[in-house]
Amino acid sequence: MVTRIHAVTPASGAPPALPPVVLPKPDPRRLLLQAVLLLLWVLAAFGVGFFARHLQTIEVFGWPLGYWLASQGVVLVFLAIVLVYAVVMRYIDRHPLPAAAAPPSVREQPPHG
Repeated sequence: MVTRIHAVTPASGAPPALPPVVLPKPDPRRLLLQAVLLLLWVLAAFGVGFFARHLQTIEVFGWPLGYWLASQGVVLVFLAIVLVYAVVMRYIDRHPLPAAAAPPSVREQPPHG
């Protein structure tokens, strides 16, 4: 036996209207930080491979620089990116933009009366 479940709708048959969702405007500091760290990530991930032949000519402690960057340097860059992101985002969260820079939907509305 199949049981059908029907949604409760108003008499007009239309589904009830949901209130509009107002999203706050993104903080430009967050977007800038993400763009800069993403660029650094791209340079670290693809730059080492792209310049591998040139990096092999430079030696550090008897080993080619390409070896150092491929084995440990890029991993350390990735960890530094995560650390910088966490520290800066904590600062941004603790020091929000002033109310004048926030979108109107987030600002406090004066009491009606």
